[in-house]
Amino acid sequence: MRNPVRSETDAFYVAWGAALLIGAAIALGVLVAPLVGVALLAGALVGVLVWEFATKDPRRRRPFGDAASEAHRGARGEPRGVLVIANRTLAGDELRSELSDRASAGAQLRVVVPILPSRVRYVATDVDRELEAARGRLAEALDWCMSHEIDATGKVGDPIGGFAAVEDELRSFPAREVIISTFAAGRSNWLETGIVERLRDELDIPVTHVVAGADRAAAN
Repeated sequence: MRNPVRSETDAFYVAWGAALLIGAAIALGVLVAPLVGVALLAGALVGVLVWEFATKDPRRRRPFGDAASEAHRGARGEPRGVLVIANRTLAGDELRSELSDRASAGAQLRVVVPILPSRVRYVATDVDRELEAARGRLAEALDWCMSHEIDATGKVGDPIGGFAAVEDELRSFPAREVIISTFAAGRSNWLETGIVERLRDELDIPVTHVVAGADRAAAN
């Protein structure tokens, strides 16, 4: 949804447009029938709402897209990196199959493990348990990569930052693809945040969503 009022000039045009519309509706109501004027106003309102919700603001903030563009501008040569976003599904067969496929194609893997603590723990800044578990999963995943001769590095995100860790990695790691692994809908609090849709909307590189336990991957 775009914001149509970004300056005093925009506000001026919106005000005049609204005034002209109301004037036209009143004139039709007087000259033809009151219902005709009401219908004009209702139709215009519906049209504006549809336009507002159906269009995107080209000047809206795109933190993931801006970060990725910055990394690509500073990259030397063709990026061959694949950014992997996962936490509780790091040991999943579906994800590891995808990693093996990318590694066999010569990709360099960078694993980032965001942490989204519960609201209670977030408010109390008591995230030690989640942080320790995430570190353990990442260490195990990197050990698995090493045992399969897969070039991979990784880090655990700041528990307070959430998905800001993804933005940071996109800025520093020129990726040619992003793989995000989650549980299925209903089991994944990541999906509830809309992170997959945001990545696909903002990035100009493929975003592959691997669903743990579903034995399938969907790519844009």
